[in-house]
Amino acid sequence: METEAMKRQRLTLENRADFTVDSVENVESFSDMEILLKTGFGMLKVSGSGLKLGDLSVENGSVTLTGRIDCLEFSAVREKQSFFKGLFK
Repeated sequence: METEAMKRQRLTLENRADFTVDSVENVESFSDMEILLKTGFGMLKVSGSGLKLGDLSVENGSVTLTGRIDCLEFSAVREKQSFFKGLFK
């Protein structure tokens, strides 16, 4: 079993046009202006213009994107909390 310390993620951005990221678990949504990826480290939002999903490797969780990349935004994945647990906190 992988621990948090053992996990690794590689991000490669070339000329703000070619982007590759590993440890992708799911492509949550995509358009030509925004792509939202769920990774082993949290959510990753890629914003820009003319964005296209390129290669997707399910085996190693690698995704390649092309287009003009203007912003990479990371956020932690929050575990869903039950309604009652949040209510009585």
